[in-house]
Amino acid sequence: MKRKRFNYSLILIFLFTVGLVIIDTILTEEASGHYPFIWSLSLIPIILITNKYPKWKVIIGSGIFYSILKYTTEFSQKINPDNSEISALILGSFINWSITLTFGYYIIKSYKLLLKVEELTITDSLTGIYNRRYLELFMEKTIPISKRTNSSLVFMLLDIDHFKKVNDDYGHQCGDEALKHTSSIINKNIRNSDAFVRFGGEEFAVILPNTDVAEALIIAERIREAVEKSEFIYKNERIHFTISIGVSFYNGGTVEEFIERSDIALYKAKENGRNQIAIIK
Repeated sequence: MKRKRFNYSLILIFLFTVGLVIIDTILTEEASGHYPFIWSLSLIPIILITNKYPKWKVIIGSGIFYSILKYTTEFSQKINPDNSEISALILGSFINWSITLTFGYYIIKSYKLLLKVEELTITDSLTGIYNRRYLELFMEKTIPISKRTNSSLVFMLLDIDHFKKVNDDYGHQCGDEALKHTSSIINKNIRNSDAFVRFGGEEFAVILPNTDVAEALIIAERIREAVEKSEFIYKNERIHFTISIGVSFYNGGTVEEFIERSDIALYKAKENGRNQIAIIK
């Protein structure tokens, strides 16, 4: 059993917050002119919080919290502060808020860019579905769960029949549209818990966790039939194509062996005439 990692950032945030109050209280009489400088240290916990939760509501909420803490601490020590002290507090708040909103903007922008880069590394640019990289990550997570819970795991390999002929007769742009058309149909006929990836070329893969033989065959047949009956029209011409599907169940071994068994099943479906399902239990 994995031990939970201790969250040191929360301790730092707490220490900085308590430290601000203590420092301000100690230096009240001796350094009244430095209040804005002292409370600028609140930017440190706000930065830590923003890095952990890069959202505007968190940034603004943190800023409001430290502003309230600042004014509560100050006015609890001086019942009737003079105008210069109030002006210093307001000016300090203005500066801190300006800095907070500025670095908040850039942190959120960087975070969104990072998410986009991560998405691009696991997404197929043509079809918009996941790619082989995502498949590797998904299998790394799913196979140990399948072993631990003793639940069935299905790998389904799907291949467009005579796809080369579609490319040769109508061009590669038509082939690209056929791939997008097929991926859309497959995606509509699987479950939210299933992983769907473009395996390569005209091949797709669907990984079905916690799925028995009967249910896997129902899903595979539903996909096969949907593709066969679908209307794919390219430049006002209806182009008919089908898919073959190879299905295997995880029974131990490596990911490569698991995939290879589905590939063998797919080859069997092709040999038997295409537009059908072959299974290896």
